[in-house]
Amino acid sequence: MLYVDGMNGVIGHPETIQWLYTLAGSKFRLVVKTALKLLLVFVEYSESNAPLLIQAITSVDTKRGTNTSPWSNAMEILHEKDGVDTELLVYAMTLINKTLSALPDQDSFYDMVDILEEQGIETLLVCPRHSQRGFFLCNKTLLQTSA
Repeated sequence: MLYVDGMNGVIGHPETIQWLYTLAGSKFRLVVKTALKLLLVFVEYSESNAPLLIQAITSVDTKRGTNTSPWSNAMEILHEKDGVDTELLVYAMTLINKTLSALPDQDSFYDMVDILEEQGIETLLVCPRHSQRGFFLCNKTLLQTSA
């Protein structure tokens, strides 16, 4: 069950979204999975939440350091090489796709796609390592969300 008042409280408190995104970078899989699920609920609740999530992600990754790009926590999950839970891969990619598809304009969409491409998302989408473990993503999925 989703409580509207609670979600409106989360929407009005960006620090909560920043905290959840920070938890997505945890070394504990259950914490990461729960954080990604909650961020998905946040993005799916309203399309206007996508820019709020982008702001939170940018804020967290800016505070982490000068070499950190937005979406670094999600990209670290996708780049993980040793025995990653495929659910984490699906949740991370779903969060990226749903957030990008809910962005209000093409400029912000392509800005985010450029940031993700700089971090190597294109190679992940066609990587045979993931498809051998039952995790296959089509390159068109990410790019067609703007259409």
